Order: sequence, then C-alpha cells, then structure tokens
Amino acid sequence: MERDGVKKIMRFCGDIDAEIRLNKRILRDYEDRYYTLNGEKVLDGISRGKGRVSNPTESIVLHIPESASNDMQDLRLKITRLEELKSAVLHELNKLPLYQRSVIYDFYIRGLQWVQISERIHYSPTQCKKIRNRGCDNLGKLFDQNEVISNFNYPL
Repeated sequence: MERDGVKKIMRFCGDIDAEIRLNKRILRDYEDRYYTLNGEKVLDGISRGKGRVSNPTESIVLHIPESASNDMQDLRLKITRLEELKSAVLHELNKLPLYQRSVIYDFYIRGLQWVQISERIHYSPTQCKKIRNRGCDNLGKLFDQNEVISNFNYPL
C-alpha cells in the first residue's frame, strides 16, 4: 500500500471512536423506540387473556418493523467492523519502531500538532515528518498483509 493510502486510513482511524459512539447512540435510539414496554403493562408473568400473545417480549418483537430490525442489525455489524478495524490498525502500529509508532499515534490518533510532537520526542518538526513518512511506508507493507485493513470499505 502506498503512503497516501496509509495516511487516509490513519486519518479515518482518528475518527473511529467518534463514529462508533455515534452508531451506538443511533442504535440505542432504535432500541429505546422499539424495545421498550408500555408502562401500564404489569410484567408478573401471568397471562391476562386468551388468544393473545402472553409473553411481553414476543409482543414487542412482533411489533418491530422489518426495516427498523434491518437497520439495527446493520448498525451492530458496522460497529463490530469498526472495532475490528481499530484493533487491527493498533496491532499493526505496535509493530513499528518506537519513534515511528509514537509520531504516527500522536499525529493521527491523538491529533497533536507537529510542534507538540517534536517537544515530546525531542526532534525537530521536520525530522518528525520524516519519521512519520518512514513509518507510513512501513505500515503500508503491514497493512497489505492484514485482511481486516485491506478488505475494509472505507468511506470516501
């Protein structure tokens, strides 16, 4: 993988946590809307009538629209894939030498400026950029070998 591709993936990884939080919030909204019981129902387990669904859970599930169920399933899958991607990227990042790993993590994941990074590792900002570029080249080789990273559908 080329350096520009690695940089795009790393920029995306800096936003993965926010993306996961957003998707979990949307999923929670769906679940609150469709999985909550009516407050007036008494859930003592005793059947109240004949010819009706007696289990409150069955009653709830029967009233969820298929489109909402599909949306919730898609959100769960997307959250899982994002978590897998983040884990895979961090795993590959940990294979880099210390300075390359530190510069790339600070720049892309933590969002620090070059001046802040250079103060942390005691190199000039120009040298930090060179370290980042070498690290991105090394990450490109590692990303090509990782199926999760190479097969992920990145947003445009």
